[in-house]
Amino acid sequence: MDTAAISKAMQSVAVLTVETEGGQKLQGLAFIALGENRAVTAARLIRNANKVTLRFQDGVEVDALGLVAVDEKRGVALIDIPSSGRGVLNLTQASITPGMVINSGAVKDNTYGFVQLAVAEVHQGASGIERCMLSGEAPSGNSGAPALDSKGNVVGIVIEAQDGRVFVPSAFIAALNASLPTRSWGAQKQTVEATGGVGTVVQTTGSSPMDDIDLMLLSFFTTFYDHYAVYVWIINIIDYYSHFESKEVPQLVYDYQAKLERELKRIAGIRTDDSLRKEILQTALEAGANQFNAVNYLMQAMVIAQQTKAWGAQSDDLRKRAIASFKMAWEVLTPKTSALMQLYKESMIFRKNAPRDLVYMMGLEKRPSVFKIGATTMVTDPFYLLVLNNKSMGEALGLRAGDRIISTAGQKFDKNSSIEDFKVIIQNNLGKTIKVVVQRYGEETTLEMEIPKEIPKEYLYEK
Repeated sequence: MDTAAISKAMQSVAVLTVETEGGQKLQGLAFIALGENRAVTAARLIRNANKVTLRFQDGVEVDALGLVAVDEKRGVALIDIPSSGRGVLNLTQASITPGMVINSGAVKDNTYGFVQLAVAEVHQGASGIERCMLSGEAPSGNSGAPALDSKGNVVGIVIEAQDGRVFVPSAFIAALNASLPTRSWGAQKQTVEATGGVGTVVQTTGSSPMDDIDLMLLSFFTTFYDHYAVYVWIINIIDYYSHFESKEVPQLVYDYQAKLERELKRIAGIRTDDSLRKEILQTALEAGANQFNAVNYLMQAMVIAQQTKAWGAQSDDLRKRAIASFKMAWEVLTPKTSALMQLYKESMIFRKNAPRDLVYMMGLEKRPSVFKIGATTMVTDPFYLLVLNNKSMGEALGLRAGDRIISTAGQKFDKNSSIEDFKVIIQNNLGKTIKVVVQRYGEETTLEMEIPKEIPKEYLYEK
């Protein structure tokens, strides 16, 4: 066990103090993950919260700004906190089996540390491991503690329940949508985050009765377009390797299947009399289900290829089904562009909170650039080139699949930037050589990028 690494990780753990609307005071833990201004904690602690304060090991206190996302089924919540310069804990996935030892964050008498607990029981659901029960001695009042592996990485969260301590694997933390807009404490009832069984009626108390529905739709489309990027990536892997019987289904694919499935369940529970939103909800459900099936077919194809040690007729048939299902998803969605544009114009919530790259991908606003870079990127991670097409503009400029663009011509990109910003800089420097910093194979590399005097016609968008 790397005690130094675990002790360093504890610097990003805070004691969480909650004042509820009813005047109660609750205490637990939270830890920084999914971004420097995001913290993970136990959902029950922040339910009906009026004020939430975090106190770190060095004595610094910050007030949490509000709720970002919550998975009530598994009891995990994501909250918005001011950036404090502390490290963001790394999420990693581990094989959870009875007897596995985890290092649970703990605070007692203002002393920050960790205790070792063991997995006692493993509960499996239809989509894999969901919860585990823990055994071992630990001080109470530490619900929301990170479960750390021997290197200080987060493998899950520890939640105190009536029947003991529950361990929720990190996959369900990763499934929380960190890009959702923040809901201020006490501003409105937090019913919008119900996981959405069929028949759920969305209750709203905000400024508009449609705001909560629009937030759910925004969350769905963000996940849907990221899921689309994963589909393109996995098809690319299959086509590139051809006979790849040793190639496993990447964990990212399982993660985004779980995310899209969750979003589909949530919006399936919405009931509304608004004709526009009803139309878009129906479209989203149909398109989402088809795209989910497409990736599912690809996963089956890869597993069968592994089992049979060859890419045979059955795997090829599943690949063809995946492509057909994917095409159907977009045949459903594309004709509804006008309805989506109407929603974008009407909904201040959608317009204010939609990530820029999502807006461009959905065709809700015109892209500021005039050319295609040939890369597949995610809405939530637009500067990571998940796929880069052969003979594309990006490849011609010296970029490679797997690169993460850090800065271009001295301009550093942040969470509010878009891949369009990078392309506009290229357009503004035609015929010049500029420096582009990328992260490649885990290290920062500076490229001397030679920009052509004009963009080749084959890379321009169609007018």
